[in-house]
Amino acid sequence: MAEKSTHVSSSTDILRWINPQLFAAIPLGIAVIDSDYNLVYANKAFEELFGTWKNRKCFSVYKSNDDMCSYCESAMTFKDGVSRVNEEVGYDKYKRPIHYLQHTAPIVDEKGNFPYIVHIFTNITEAAQIRDEHQILYDQVPCNILLIDKNFRIVKANKRLRDSLGNPQGKHCFEALKGVKHKCSECTARQTFADGQIHTGYHVWKTKTGKTLHLHVITVPLKRTDGSFDLVMEMAVDVTQTLKLQDDLKFAHTYLQTIISTSMDGIFAVNEKGKVTIFNPAARKFFKIKDNQIVSREELAAMLPNGFLAKVSEEPGHVYLPETAVRTHDGETVPVRLIGNKLMADDGSIGMAFSAQDLSEIKQLEREKLEAERLAAVGHTVAGLAHGIKNLITALDGGMYMLNSGMDKGNIERIQKGMEMLARNIQRISIFVKAFLSFSKGREIHAKMSDPADIAEEVVGLYTVKAHELGIHLVNEKIGHISPAPIDYESMHECLTNLVGNAIDACQMSDGTGCQVTVRTFEENGTIVYEVADNGCGMDYQVKKQVFTTFFTTKGLGGSGLGLLMTQKIVHEHGGSIDLKSKSGKGTTFRIRLPRRRLPKLVEKEA
Repeated sequence: MAEKSTHVSSSTDILRWINPQLFAAIPLGIAVIDSDYNLVYANKAFEELFGTWKNRKCFSVYKSNDDMCSYCESAMTFKDGVSRVNEEVGYDKYKRPIHYLQHTAPIVDEKGNFPYIVHIFTNITEAAQIRDEHQILYDQVPCNILLIDKNFRIVKANKRLRDSLGNPQGKHCFEALKGVKHKCSECTARQTFADGQIHTGYHVWKTKTGKTLHLHVITVPLKRTDGSFDLVMEMAVDVTQTLKLQDDLKFAHTYLQTIISTSMDGIFAVNEKGKVTIFNPAARKFFKIKDNQIVSREELAAMLPNGFLAKVSEEPGHVYLPETAVRTHDGETVPVRLIGNKLMADDGSIGMAFSAQDLSEIKQLEREKLEAERLAAVGHTVAGLAHGIKNLITALDGGMYMLNSGMDKGNIERIQKGMEMLARNIQRISIFVKAFLSFSKGREIHAKMSDPADIAEEVVGLYTVKAHELGIHLVNEKIGHISPAPIDYESMHECLTNLVGNAIDACQMSDGTGCQVTVRTFEENGTIVYEVADNGCGMDYQVKKQVFTTFFTTKGLGGSGLGLLMTQKIVHEHGGSIDLKSKSGKGTTFRIRLPRRRLPKLVEKEA
């Protein structure tokens, strides 16, 4: 229904109705538009806000639009005569966006029509900006915020809280946040209402999906200038993930502490200041350090290999010593596998951690294994010898039968044949027995610092003339630099002699021409390697299966069958291994591997 304002009789009376002096004195923008939305009057405050207005439409002046607004409050007032107040966004005379309150009121003529409308403008740009900034801050701050009145009802809640719990406005805080029907005994808002002070606490809320939230809560009174207040602001920071992280860290700490304390390997650590902070029971056991005894960095450095602590401190990543020795607190030497790690965080060092595995039992087992292998080989040899002797006895029986029957019949030819059989088999017995005694007794390993390549060169030199006479090309190759190593020179010489001799024999037994035997010596990954390769007759599957068994030979009376078994025995006594690859008619390659860390100890100190 239209408001009955002062009546005007016609458009000519509009200026008489308007008091220019009064409107000019009012510090608000005032304008009058007709039913065609033309501006017919505006005061000075309006001109200062919107600029020139004469002969222009309202939407052009207020909004900088060429067309009428899609929803026009003035059009509604022209239609129903009802005054309106609404917030608008437009442009000032400098084309800058502004927020303003627009009061729209009709001017009623004597006939009750509304030929004109008065607009009164209040510029709220700065206030709107402040309000919007506060609203954004209120809604987007990374915590839950709500206002609570003295009846513990939620007056207002920010967007973060509404997204988690739904809209709690008007509900009691204990009901909306915790799902209970009574006030909380630990209510921080009640404490703030009671004494007007800031209070903090820990609360548990339930989301609309049933999820539990753990929150750190701060309640602040919203005081007026006189100190009174009716509302409390509650700010709640979700610490659910923080508490979970604390639990996870506590579990991880307990888990790692348990692993360290129960580990069979020695674990110890030094912080960035050089203080030994961890020394687990296993480390104390084999370093022989009492439980309550404090270990200094200097003592630790003395127990570890010379320079190891400094090397770990200087190098990124880890330093690994597969076999080394440490000194116990009382000066005893213990073999260990040692790993040191430099600990980094945020591109800075926070200390060092070490792991030491006691190899004493492993070393003892290795020695026992080698001895067991030697004894097994001896037992296998005895069994082979017994089998060989059994065959020889059979042959001797045959020879004796030929001799006796020849003597009985006076057959000289038969006697001669029996004597030859007896002589040949007695020779075989002699070879077998000597080889067996040599193998079973062996010779004690005497390791001295030797050049591995020199051994191969000397062996090749021994066979050079023979190979040349047989038309076999014998080659010696040394690949890369090889440092001296603790090796029994004579024993390794015997190994290579056996292999080179067998390779030459294999070439003799082949039908092809252009035979070659190649001896290579090189080192890879801390392992000295000998290779003896030939392109001779090679071996089939059955021969390869028996090549390292006792008394197996393909040379008839020319071999004892113990050469490769002796070679294998010597290689094992050096802590190494021997294998072969062979193909019938293509050739054979024997490969000896001697890891430096497993080589025998020197029998005497050298200058």
